[in-house]
This record gives sequence, structure tokens and C-alpha cells, in this order.
Amino acid sequence: MKSIRSKLFVAAALLAAGGALVYADDVEASTLYRAYNPNTGEHLYTQNHNEIPAIVSHGWKNEGTAWEAPNSGATVYRMFNPNNGGDHFYTLNTNERDHLKKVGWRYEGISWHSGGSIPVYRLYNPNAKSGTHHYTVLSNERDHLKKVGWRYEGVAFYAAGNGNQTPAAGVTPRHVDVNVTGVGGKEQKISGSYRLLYSNKAFDQANLTGNATVDFSADVAVTGSSNDYETQFVIAGNGDGSGQVGVELHYQAGSDANFAQGRINTTNINFPAGAGTSGQQYYSVNTGAPRVAKGQLVHLQVKYFASGYMQTFVSGKLVGQYKTKLVPGSDAYILHDSVNGTVKIRNLKVLKNGVDVTHKGKPSFGNTSFDFSNGSVSGAY
Repeated sequence: MKSIRSKLFVAAALLAAGGALVYADDVEASTLYRAYNPNTGEHLYTQNHNEIPAIVSHGWKNEGTAWEAPNSGATVYRMFNPNNGGDHFYTLNTNERDHLKKVGWRYEGISWHSGGSIPVYRLYNPNAKSGTHHYTVLSNERDHLKKVGWRYEGVAFYAAGNGNQTPAAGVTPRHVDVNVTGVGGKEQKISGSYRLLYSNKAFDQANLTGNATVDFSADVAVTGSSNDYETQFVIAGNGDGSGQVGVELHYQAGSDANFAQGRINTTNINFPAGAGTSGQQYYSVNTGAPRVAKGQLVHLQVKYFASGYMQTFVSGKLVGQYKTKLVPGSDAYILHDSVNGTVKIRNLKVLKNGVDVTHKGKPSFGNTSFDFSNGSVSGAY
């Protein structure tokens, strides 16, 4: 996937906190995240998920996903006004960009690209000194702001997807794995037990920097001939009930778009160590994750941090970040790949604290590329 790589910085966080400019990491993602500053009325839009907890720690409110931007298309420029308490502005128009530069705005470079079929609406608040512009893919949000005095300025950009700003955010979680759920990921026939299945469960916010305690990745493809097949790419604690986290590719027949039925969907697995048997373990379907076709090889990555957070990625895009807990036992974690169908694993890699230990597991994997059907393959690290 061709990536957008840009250096962004959050000047608004500087002004809110009275500190120095915070430069974000290079970004490889198509998701735009949105945060709100209740003190200035400004919204920030960024592709770097680590910017969000940085500014939330200074009083901003995380508002989740804004929309999905394509990896190529018309250029969207980012401007910042340092003279009005802090205000960002985003535009496709080079004349608008250059005019703002002349009157004192700072040009902050390319933010993302515009393209796709979903309009992003732009509104202006004539009564505000900061946070004067707002951008949204939601027509009901646009119409509400018009009613309370904002001026509608038309379509600013186009988006490739709604992200998590869909009706799915309001879907009641379903009970799954009923009467078979055990503690911390173990399956047992416990009457009344269940896990929850969410649609687009909001990410837990944390600024996760540095090396993960354990990091598994591989190129994975899944196929199946039934109406329900999957592969799970999981890090587990070492022992019964010691927790499992990871990502799965799952095909389930149906037409419920809230849970991405009728196509291979991306689902996060979070079974914390010691979690109870009545909904403390959960799955979450991410309908904004990259599309995966039957038999398509995609790069899956699962990270677990000593701070007790997990992250999952599909082809370099963050698709899950949640608070959790694994118990390593004798300093060991388990890579467990289970499948109902046929799976290809290629280029398996294992890192512990940033060090490549792929061939040092006990037991380890004899090969880093292999195929299997049904059952599971695992190694201890």
C-alpha cells in the first residue's frame, strides 16, 4: 500500500499547555482521528494516533475517528494561526493557503489527501475567534451546526470511508461464546458465561512509544469453503487463564454492515488475564479496517506493552488499541494461530523488547513460512 508520509506538529497543544511544539512521528495510515479543545472550541484532525493522547493529557477530548482518507489524491494543506489562541485550518486551495501565509498563518505542510465518494462538509462559525472551522462527514452534525448559527461552506474534501462515524457506534454488543467462556481466554463449559462482540469499540487512549514487550508479525492469508471461517493471530500468556490478545480475519455470511458480514472482516481479540466469564472478555469488529479479499496476503501485527496495552495492525494500519493484561509465567509468551479453513503464514517475525528472537523460542517455529488447515500452530517466547 502506498503510504502518506508527513511530519505534523500540534501547535494547539503548545498553546493550551504553554509548552514547546510537539512534533509527531512520521505517519503511515489512512485513518484521520479527531479531538476537541473545550477551551478554544477547536477541532484537530490528525493521522497520527499518538497525537491524540498527547493533547488529551492537556485537556482535549478524544472524539474517535473522523474519516478514512485515501493514500493518494488531491493534497490537503494544514495551516495554523498563532495569534488567536490557536486555530488550525485545512484546505485544498493553494490560493487560500498562500493568502493565509501572507497574513501571518503558519504553513504546516501536507495533512492528508482528498478522494473517494464521501463528502466532507466545511462549516464556519462567525462568532468565534478560534475553532472557527469544522469538518465532518456526518450530515446530521452539519445540519445541527447550521441550526445554531454556523455557516455552511460546502464540500471541503472527499473521504474514502466514514471510519467509525457510522451507525455501528451505537450498536448494542452481542453475547457470543455463550456457556463456553472460561477465565482469561480459556474455554470451559460454564453455564451463563459469555463474551461480548462489539462493533468499532473506541480505542483506549495511551501514548505508546518505544519497543513493545513482545511483538508478533507475519503476512497472512485465509480462505475457506464454508459460511463461517477464520484465522486468529494471538499473543497469549503462559498458562491457563493468563490472557489472550490479538487480531482475527473472519468471514461470516450475512448482510449486517455494522459487523462487516458478507466479507472478511478484521476483529480485535481482548481476553485479559483473570477476566471474568460474563462479558469482561470481548471481540470488536473494526469496519474501517483495510478490506481483505479471500486468499489475499495481508501483514498482521500484534503488540503487547509492559504498561498493559495491546495494539493490532493490518498492513501497517492501527486497527485496535486496548487496555489489557497478560501473565507471562516464566518470561514466556505464546504465539497461537488457529484456523477454521486454510491459512498461509509467511515471514513470521518475533521481537521481544525490540530484539529479534524469531528463532529463539522454546519451542520455536521450525519455519517462518508455512501453510495449515484447521487446528493451530504455536511457539513460546
